[in-house]
Amino acid sequence: MKILDWIESAFSAVLFLAGIGISLYSVFMRYVIGASQSWATEIYTMMLVWAIFIGFSTALKEDKHIAIDIIYDRAGPTFRKISQIFTLVVGISFSVFVIWTGLDMVMTAYEQQIKTIDLNFPIWINYLIMPIAGTLLFIRFCEKAYKFFVKKEDVTHGEDILWKQ
Repeated sequence: MKILDWIESAFSAVLFLAGIGISLYSVFMRYVIGASQSWATEIYTMMLVWAIFIGFSTALKEDKHIAIDIIYDRAGPTFRKISQIFTLVVGISFSVFVIWTGLDMVMTAYEQQIKTIDLNFPIWINYLIMPIAGTLLFIRFCEKAYKFFVKKEDVTHGEDILWKQ
């Protein structure tokens, strides 16, 4: 999992920084030089989307997603266990849905040979992020399920208090 952590972080950072760099280049060329670079929009949009979708998995791993802790923190251990199981089931189901629909999008775009307007770049490559992100989320939810059921940890807060009470 440490290798996956490193790969996710590296790809997300490189794609984000490259996307921002191309975006700044595009702005400079358009407003300072007066030469619009229409190709840049396609590239930096794709890079930022890929960086964000890869970041979903990292955010899940580090518990950085939006959560409503006020109810969870005041609830008893039974409610906490039930809510964590529910969260894991919904998360794994959502991940499978993203993988499935993402693969369908990729295959449809590939079969139809859809390409971007400015670069004439195959759009199915852009769509690959959907099944990749879904797979990364699936791995992270399975990791959380393992920690919850086998290691007896509170996967929302990273503690092992649920099973001690």
